[in-house]
Amino acid sequence: MRRTAEGAAVAGSSGDGDARATGRSQRTEHGRRQQQQVINVSVMAEQSSRISHSDTSPYNASNLEKDSHDGQQLPDQQQKETTEAEKNTENAKKRKEMAPRSEVWNHFSKEVNATTATCNYCKSELACGSKRNGTSSLLKHLTTCKRNPHSNKDDKQPTLQATPNQGDASKCSLTTWRFDQDKLRDALAEMVIVDELPFAFVEKPGFRRFVAKACPRFNVPSRRTVTRDCVRIHYREKVKLKKFFKESCERVCVTTDTWTSSQKQNFMCVTAHFIDNDWVLHKWIIGFFLVRGHKGEDIGKDLEKCLVEWGIDKVFSVTVDNASPNDGAVSYIKRIMNSANASIGRGEYMHMRCAAHILNLIVTDGLKELDISVKRVRAAVKFVKNSPARITKFKKCAELEKLANKGFLSLDVCTRWNSTFLMLKAAATYEKVFVRYEEEDPYFAIELNGDKMPGVPQPEDWDNASKMAEFLEHFYKLTLRVSASNHCTSHIFFHQIADIIVLLRAWCGSGDPLRREMGERMLDKYNKYWADHKSFNILIFVAVALDPRYKLSNYIKIATFEMFGQINGEEVWTKMNTTLTNLFQEYFKLYGPTEQEVQPDDAPSFEEDSSESLMSSLIAKRMRMNDCGISISPSKSELEKYLTEDNEANSSKFNILEWWKVNSSRFPVLSRLARDVLAFPISTVASESAFSTGGRILDEFRSSLTPFMVQALICTQDWLRREIPVNNEENEELLANLEDAILQELSDLSVANAKSGTSAGVHITIDDIES
Repeated sequence: MRRTAEGAAVAGSSGDGDARATGRSQRTEHGRRQQQQVINVSVMAEQSSRISHSDTSPYNASNLEKDSHDGQQLPDQQQKETTEAEKNTENAKKRKEMAPRSEVWNHFSKEVNATTATCNYCKSELACGSKRNGTSSLLKHLTTCKRNPHSNKDDKQPTLQATPNQGDASKCSLTTWRFDQDKLRDALAEMVIVDELPFAFVEKPGFRRFVAKACPRFNVPSRRTVTRDCVRIHYREKVKLKKFFKESCERVCVTTDTWTSSQKQNFMCVTAHFIDNDWVLHKWIIGFFLVRGHKGEDIGKDLEKCLVEWGIDKVFSVTVDNASPNDGAVSYIKRIMNSANASIGRGEYMHMRCAAHILNLIVTDGLKELDISVKRVRAAVKFVKNSPARITKFKKCAELEKLANKGFLSLDVCTRWNSTFLMLKAAATYEKVFVRYEEEDPYFAIELNGDKMPGVPQPEDWDNASKMAEFLEHFYKLTLRVSASNHCTSHIFFHQIADIIVLLRAWCGSGDPLRREMGERMLDKYNKYWADHKSFNILIFVAVALDPRYKLSNYIKIATFEMFGQINGEEVWTKMNTTLTNLFQEYFKLYGPTEQEVQPDDAPSFEEDSSESLMSSLIAKRMRMNDCGISISPSKSELEKYLTEDNEANSSKFNILEWWKVNSSRFPVLSRLARDVLAFPISTVASESAFSTGGRILDEFRSSLTPFMVQALICTQDWLRREIPVNNEENEELLANLEDAILQELSDLSVANAKSGTSAGVHITIDDIES
């Protein structure tokens, strides 16, 4: 019984323990649920603070209180809240999504939220948009795509392409090409230099858009990088040119020209001219520096500094305009060269005056005689060209007058007399058209007869314009010849001066009062500068003597007498012969055979029969004596041989440099003299600036740069342009013909569209016109 009771007691105690354990576990689970509810409530409260507190929100106060008493609704509500949070997160990610930055998207197209991309060249679709399929597969496809024009990345494997020729764009040549970032950078910098573009051009959106289409692989540099590239190219070309100077020339001819910036700063342009060992004429700008003084010696020192920088120690001539400070500058250079024993003839022939400058002075005096007529014609041309409607009406009048419209009116620039000549020449052919236009447009006479206006051109004005155009045409062609920079001008200037004097004297003896008055006025200006033969540099006459077509012929002698009269002509003719002989003897001392080379011919040899050798030597010596007992050196025999040979035929196709190149072996010393004499220029400016009666002016872009950068750009531009002919002036006749052709093609295209039923709002493009 006792064991039973004890067992029951033990069982009872065990049951109580289990009950107590069960109660404790239930209390623990209940507490855990309450704690979880508290945590959930706090989480939902925090979420509700980040969203709107509107009544429709699932996290308002009533719902929170209900959830705190209803544990079964909490999981569903929590799931809804989680879904809303995920949507908000996705929206935030969409707002922060950045544009694709990979280069591959320049070659592929992709729709929004698409998982594939399409190749722009072969239209293949490739997977993308995931970690597994990113842009790597797209980049790999670009290297193998057969239609990708930029897929050739192998620098050792260039591609073939047709390249237009520089001289003739209509012809192409087959060349090889491969992508090179450095070469493209150099080409970009050279384009900025040659085409006078601002550095900021490379950052323009239009240019960058073009490069992105033409060569997407090219990384366009910034303006600062382009500036550094321009300076680097300047120094690179300068080193090459210095080496060329050292190897190909010994003595140079220099020209100077003055430019003015918009800040009224004066710059001097220094150009070196010489003929190289292959008998090719060269012209290089070697300096464009700021002139800090206006005295002749200051300018001379600046010029000397430029020559020293380039290693030029021998100057044959210096061509300048007629400003008095230039005389002092040339005198300073002459002293420097004489002290270094580097001049020819002690600098007597160094100073050369600019012929284009004197021609401009002569022409402007002639234009003053007809100033009122020129102003009236200019006003009439300006009125017509000021409005497209007036131009159209004027062309209709020209058609009624049955005038072939091969060109059109051109308005002149007052400081460029060649444009005045072209304006008068074109306007004179439209005299009848202007008369008809005056009848068609009443405002023509009203405006031209207004205050401060010259008036409508009268018949005598048109007659004066025709005569002036006829007269100026001679000076126009003459200026083009003497200011050319791609061929020699020193040997042709004599003939041009002779033509001028004949023309002016003929006009002075004309029966027409206008021609006579204009000829007398211009002849007075001519006599001021060129009537005295001492105002001419005698090298002009030596140069024509070194022309194998003329030499010292009777033609040159008679022309000289016609220009200067019998007495002065005789003096000039004698000086010409003497100067040629003296220069040749001086060059013989410099470049002729040395005494050691001549000695075997003069000294007797005693190795053989002494009497026979002495007699032969004596006879040979007497054969080299002239009648006056003066020894004639072998060098003079070379000059005599040249002068006594028959002259070459006077042909327009004759190339004087080619002749001397072929015959330089026959005349080794004389050809050295010809190289220097034929190299000196008559004008200080090129033909595109020779007609200007005003000064040369720097544009706004270059005026804003430092003097160093201005010099670097202008000099390098000249060096890079040496093989590219550049003409910045528009051809009025070409533009007029092009305009008529485009308008006619547009008209024909519109008629064709109307017949085919095309909408009137269709857009006509250049491609349509070209097709």
